[in-house]
Amino acid sequence: MTFKKVIFKNQKLSHNLYILTFFMLFVFAPDLVLKYVCGLPVSVELLFFFGALLFGFLLSATNKVVFMFFMVLIFVIQLIELNFTAYFGTPIEPSNIINIFREAKDVFDPAYLKNVWFITPALLGLMVATCVAFWCSKPLKIPLVWLVLFYMAAHKPYRAYTQSKDVWYFQPAITRPSLKNAISTFSYFVFQYWPKGYQNLEISYIPYALEPKHSDVENILLVWGESLYAGHLPMYGYSRNTFPKMAQLLENQNWQVVLGLSNGIATATSTLLFFNTAREPANAAVLKTHIADLFKAAKENGFHTYYLSNQESRLTMGFSVSSIDELMTNDLNPLYFAKHKDEGLTKLLLKKGLKGTKNFVVLHMRSPHSPYENRYEGREAEFEKYTPAAEAKDRFTYEVNTYDNALLYTDMVLFDMVSAFEKLADSTNYSIYITADHGQLFNYHNMWGHNNLVLEQAKVPVFIKKANGTKLPNPLAHYELAKLILQDLGYTLINKNETPDVYYLHGNNVDFPYDFIEYRIGSEGAHELKKENTANLKNRAF
Repeated sequence: MTFKKVIFKNQKLSHNLYILTFFMLFVFAPDLVLKYVCGLPVSVELLFFFGALLFGFLLSATNKVVFMFFMVLIFVIQLIELNFTAYFGTPIEPSNIINIFREAKDVFDPAYLKNVWFITPALLGLMVATCVAFWCSKPLKIPLVWLVLFYMAAHKPYRAYTQSKDVWYFQPAITRPSLKNAISTFSYFVFQYWPKGYQNLEISYIPYALEPKHSDVENILLVWGESLYAGHLPMYGYSRNTFPKMAQLLENQNWQVVLGLSNGIATATSTLLFFNTAREPANAAVLKTHIADLFKAAKENGFHTYYLSNQESRLTMGFSVSSIDELMTNDLNPLYFAKHKDEGLTKLLLKKGLKGTKNFVVLHMRSPHSPYENRYEGREAEFEKYTPAAEAKDRFTYEVNTYDNALLYTDMVLFDMVSAFEKLADSTNYSIYITADHGQLFNYHNMWGHNNLVLEQAKVPVFIKKANGTKLPNPLAHYELAKLILQDLGYTLINKNETPDVYYLHGNNVDFPYDFIEYRIGSEGAHELKKENTANLKNRAF
């Protein structure tokens, strides 16, 4: 008798598929509840879907002990994840997990639980159904398959334990499958946050306030660039004409060009702080309440809001996502962005059009992020003006030339974005803002790329087109730029914590560890006052 016949004598592959069906419902049905019952923008990611499909099949082929271990583990982390997300409208983070124990009385208060009463019985019912399907059938068994299961399950926990990936890798996102968020968050919580006793860093500040103001602006475009270093653009003195289309466009008298200084040295940090109009270090209240969130302000004042991004959805974690009407990110449609790259943002905007009498449009680019040559891959004949990457003899030449080539591609995309928006806005009163999350370094005191806490890293372009716009200070901190956008949205920000001309460049994190630079903008530009780190932050008076 052959090996195949021995396996299939008493066991049927169809039983595995039967169990797999229930398992997939157990994993993904709760996301349908979040999407259609709670109104949250949860989506299915294909890679995670097929990963769950493989894991579920292998799970159906293991022994009862291993099967029940994983079912209970998934049930527990999903129970916490789903209840939190359904109530708060955002995925749980490590600091929230610890509060289950610190604030147990509040967490399990009936007044809280009654709002999400359907989550627990629904999840429990799906788990029981999957377990019954497993126990009451005779699926195909694969010897030692439990080794593969534990290997697959250990991927994120291992990354957290070894710190081979930073905290950004474990950041959840409201658009992602709930189990994927749970795996990321709990991996970081168990292997980093809990054993090291991390705590949210929060300093008490005078609360922000928004005051309504009159604004005639009907349509606003904000292009949020990526890794755009002002030092490599001709309008800031660079010798190469890396922005030919935009340079010609900016000669129009309605445009203003000033040097921008970003809030952070990493995309996650600077994006979170900018879109919440946050200024001070560890001002967690601003991020939690979204009091000065640009999307929230826009939505509350009647704007139709767009966030179209060629970046990952976890960047929206700090936004008021419920205030975004048109949401699309790279991981929600990876094939589309793989094909169209940043040009896909313009195509999406033209396809969607401007749907309200007032519109706030944010286009979040990917170019010219490293590796720079990937931005124009396949179009070298069009954009590889400087020494091709394959011919570069040293790192500096390679980095600079591929970056400058990527800028030529970025220039074309920006020009098309502006043209498309102006076509849609037609003759309405509109504003256009173009800037970026952070700059890039090219052997600046032996530093490359970004994530380096130096002021040079903060230098980004700021291009603004406004009807009757007043002359802007130069340089312009991103905090002040966000306040300008708030004014177009119909609000004035009241922040009594401000010190004239003093701003902050934040490090990689807005939690622990928290590093930042305090600097002052004077007549000769920006000058560093002091660099701070986590150890001193709580004792610092602002």
